[in-house]
Amino acid sequence: MSGHPAGTEPSPMAEAALACAARGWSVIPMQPRGKRPIVAWRAFEQQAAGAGDITRWFTRWPEANLGLVTGRVSGLVVVDVDPRHGGAESLVAAETEHGPLPRSVEAATGGGGRHLYYAHPGGVVANRVALRPGIDLRGDGGCVVAPPSVHPNGRRYEWVAGRAPGQIALAPLPPHFGGPRRPIGHSRLHWRRLVREGVDEGARNNTIASLAGHLMQRGVEPEVVAELLLAWNHRHCHPPLAEAEVLRTVDSIARLHEAGDEA
Repeated sequence: MSGHPAGTEPSPMAEAALACAARGWSVIPMQPRGKRPIVAWRAFEQQAAGAGDITRWFTRWPEANLGLVTGRVSGLVVVDVDPRHGGAESLVAAETEHGPLPRSVEAATGGGGRHLYYAHPGGVVANRVALRPGIDLRGDGGCVVAPPSVHPNGRRYEWVAGRAPGQIALAPLPPHFGGPRRPIGHSRLHWRRLVREGVDEGARNNTIASLAGHLMQRGVEPEVVAELLLAWNHRHCHPPLAEAEVLRTVDSIARLHEAGDEA
């Protein structure tokens, strides 16, 4: 394959990166076993790197993970489903409301989550954190870790059988994931009713996570969000969660929100 120094062969990770680039996807190197880019990558939101740059990156950092810049540059939007934060249940709820998701390219993350790849619909699709509990969106201004990268726990990201690139076409992004402003399935009335009425045991963590994401998307600082939700939890959760649990949930959403901004 062209783009690598004479007499050398690209590593499996470099081969995977070059294959992604050949599909028109914008490739960047990520921290080994990590999720942060290791190059100044904003330029690659506008123009994908060439084979020469990609080969040099993965020759210099052979243990680097493979990252893909999402958005218009790659024609990709990725729905990130994290079951540890209620993503599996949220996905079922979304399908109940809007119908089954179309079959598309899909990767299993090393941490037990799912990355659902869809075709970018045009315009601007912003990153969103906590569209629903455990569901984030990576669009313009974002990036994701792609197979065969290694998760911090040592497991590899893998394409789902029958849903790897080349085995199935990218499906259109479902409209309820790509709305320009409002999170899927949640109207202004929903948020007002939720804040006023509260929730019972079993829905407390997910609701606090969803409220935290809703507030942070609108520019409220995490410290302010924490104080607001501590007060809301005390008055409207039946029974209230321990304060430490509320703070852990808000901190988790804040870290996801920060990662979305940095991505």
